[in-house]
Amino acid sequence: MTKPNILLLTIDTLRADTLGYAGYHRPITPNIDKLASQGIRFTQAITPGSWTQAAFPGIITSTYACMYGGCLGRLSPERPSPVKIMGDEGGYETAAFSTSPLLSRTYGYDRKFQRFNDLNPGEKNPWLRGIKGGQFMLRQPITHHLVKLMGQNWRPPKLYATAAELNEMAMPWLASVNEPFMAWLHYMDVHWPYHLEDSLTKPKDIAQAWRDLSHLHEVNWYGAPVSPEQKARYIRLYEEAIAYTDAQIGRLMEFLDETGLAENTVIVLVSDHGEEFLERRHWGHVELNLYDEILKVPLLMRIPGVAGNQVIGQQVSTMDIMPTLLELAGCRIPEKVLGKSLMPLWDGDPADYAVDVVIGERWRDTSHMIAVRTEEYKYIWDDARPDQPLLFDLRKDPGEQHNIAAEHPDVVQALHRHVEAQLERMRSTAPSEKSQEPVLDAEIVARLRGLGYVE
Repeated sequence: MTKPNILLLTIDTLRADTLGYAGYHRPITPNIDKLASQGIRFTQAITPGSWTQAAFPGIITSTYACMYGGCLGRLSPERPSPVKIMGDEGGYETAAFSTSPLLSRTYGYDRKFQRFNDLNPGEKNPWLRGIKGGQFMLRQPITHHLVKLMGQNWRPPKLYATAAELNEMAMPWLASVNEPFMAWLHYMDVHWPYHLEDSLTKPKDIAQAWRDLSHLHEVNWYGAPVSPEQKARYIRLYEEAIAYTDAQIGRLMEFLDETGLAENTVIVLVSDHGEEFLERRHWGHVELNLYDEILKVPLLMRIPGVAGNQVIGQQVSTMDIMPTLLELAGCRIPEKVLGKSLMPLWDGDPADYAVDVVIGERWRDTSHMIAVRTEEYKYIWDDARPDQPLLFDLRKDPGEQHNIAAEHPDVVQALHRHVEAQLERMRSTAPSEKSQEPVLDAEIVARLRGLGYVE
């Protein structure tokens, strides 16, 4: 049997409920919806981490963020590498195309890829931003009227390469490489501050974008209020970013059809985490949130020879992606991998999957929160308040508004065992010495600050 090509598409910060096939009220994802109709969609896919650095060890290595010394530094070489197995044992050509500074060579995500591409927009702030009163001036339309007369555009600099730029780099490689290949493409356009910078040409829109940046920073770090008008604006920008990304996904699908690659290419589309829109009085995804607006993510798979338009409602984890791809590639699944292949859910006995709970966590040096999710309950434990657990009945209370921990001590006790097992995983894989933090240059720090990860 011919080994399939593998194309892993990850979209940063894409909420599961914003897609057309999931019932979203605006038709902003026709291409992703088409892909869903051609493949398998998982309606209860859960991320193991509440933000990028906590989520991607699970996706790429099928291990949890808290393990092997944590996720804040470089990706530990002690973690398993499904990519290496595909390359060394499966005969795959492997490549990654990343637009995120957190998923870069600096953080060790190039490990075991034969080719790794950091797409850096290379843009700098206008000089005015660096002087006293400059930020105020950039928020005024008159400034940009004057700058435009000089033939310049002082819009906020891009924080990540666009989906179009990503496609332009990846598609020639896909067309020229020997098959089989395994390629990972990471799209950042949906991540806040959501602006499609190339569309910022009018002075009033540029000034508004600078105001948005300032306000979102205040919201993110200091809890500034968001008015109904501001919320509506940010959600509209978020929708526009999704629509743009969807169009580029459609362009990539057309390329695969035109080149004939679609006939033998497994396509996986997934998000690393969602985004909170004030459901818990916060915005974004860096707060202490392990609720489903963050943990539930879209997950689609289109597999040659497997019937399309399948819907799998069983709860799964994005930790399961790499084991599934290894099995599809005919490769062994290493013992250190913690996820399970999803293949029994469409090609075999679903009972063989047999995963009762999934775990999502928010891990940092100073805090650790763990969510244990079954199809009926969500249990959240916080090491800052270990005696105040949260328990939600997801069937009766899908919005997770009513803590019923006191009413169900038996359920709390049963689910807390999984917290203890998670803490033991962390302890048993902890290195003897703390790994050094990566050295970040000024450009990466500026990008991380703009993305909301640095104050």
